[in-house]
Amino acid sequence: MMLTGASTGHPHWQSRAVSLLAECGFTGVVLDPFVPNDTELPWRTGWLDRAEAMADVLLSWRPLGPWPVVRAHRAYLADRLRPPVVVGCPPAVGWQEATRRCLAMDVPGLTVHSPLAATVEEAVARSAARTRRRRCPAAN
Repeated sequence: MMLTGASTGHPHWQSRAVSLLAECGFTGVVLDPFVPNDTELPWRTGWLDRAEAMADVLLSWRPLGPWPVVRAHRAYLADRLRPPVVVGCPPAVGWQEATRRCLAMDVPGLTVHSPLAATVEEAVARSAARTRRRRCPAAN
C-alpha cells in the first residue's frame, strides 16, 4: 500500500491512515514517502514512479489536483499489473471540492471517498481482492 496525496498543511494524515489500516486488519507493507521538513520531495519524482509500480494499491488522500489520480488510474486501466488508485477528498475543503468535480468529469467511474476512514477501508478491500487473485489463478 502506498500513501499518496498532499502533505502541506496536514502532514499527519499519513500516520492516521497507517493507524486506520491496522484497525482494518491490513498487515502488509505501507510505503509513506512523506519526510518531515523535506522541501525538495515534490521535485524528486523518479523514485516515486518506481515505488508506485511496486505497490498493490495507491491510497490517495487530499490529492494535489486531479492529474496525479487520473494518470495513476489510466496507467492501471492500461496495465492491470499496475496498482489501482483509491482516492479520497475531505468534505468542505474548497480546493478538494474542485478536485472532486474534476475527477468526476475526467474519470466518471472512479469513486471519490470521504472521510479518510472510508478511503482506507476501500483501499484495504482492493488490496485483499488483488491478493486473492494472485493466490488463486484458477479463480480468474
